[in-house]
Amino acid sequence: MSLREIVCEILDLFRETHLRPGARITSATLDHRFGTDPGVAVAIAELKDAGFLITPDAETVELTAKDFDAIQGRSFHPEDD
Repeated sequence: MSLREIVCEILDLFRETHLRPGARITSATLDHRFGTDPGVAVAIAELKDAGFLITPDAETVELTAKDFDAIQGRSFHPEDD
């Protein structure tokens, strides 16, 4: 899977399962969904650098208000960043 596809899948996961900013997904959930693909860590880092996710601890990613607005409006385009 390409980095762009992984980023979109992570955002889709938040869109499908979490309805508010501050929602969290654990690393175990991501591993269950994507396996142990090293691209997931790179995608998380890219989303974190872009301000879409934060990592409150080593095992959790959290949806920021910026990401929430983007995924609800489907306005996030990884190729644009």
